[in-house]
Amino acid sequence: MSVRVVSDIQKIDSAIADIYAFLSDFSKIGKMIEMARQMGAGQQVPASLSDKIEDVRTTTDTCVFLVKNVGEMGLKIVERQEPTLIKMEGDGRVPFEIHLWIQLLNNGPYDTRMRITLEADMNMMLKMMLKGKLEKGINQLAEGLAKIPYGYMK
Repeated sequence: MSVRVVSDIQKIDSAIADIYAFLSDFSKIGKMIEMARQMGAGQQVPASLSDKIEDVRTTTDTCVFLVKNVGEMGLKIVERQEPTLIKMEGDGRVPFEIHLWIQLLNNGPYDTRMRITLEADMNMMLKMMLKGKLEKGINQLAEGLAKIPYGYMK
């Protein structure tokens, strides 16, 4: 049974080329996560995505991470359509198939719109347990990605 979750559309005040260059390379995302973790050390932050994810390992095409209370998960980039689309799939570490894509739309200079879609094949019980969490998580991910200062991440 397939579950599809689509984020709200986010407005990003950066050039589409800068956003695409960053998001289409997991190694850049890994460096940013490590910088954020070092800068936030010792600060009490409410339960956020960074509090739930640890041990992030990346290459240009792959990202493996540990989700607290869930286990190890991984994504791999399977298709790039510069500068508008990045398609990813799970790497087999979770008990169901995951497909994730990030769509970018150039709405003008320094005005890019982004939407994230997640599709997962899971049984009815998992669907009932996880659909709300997936919806919340995808929107949190989209909101977080919209806040990155892409022009400075080159």
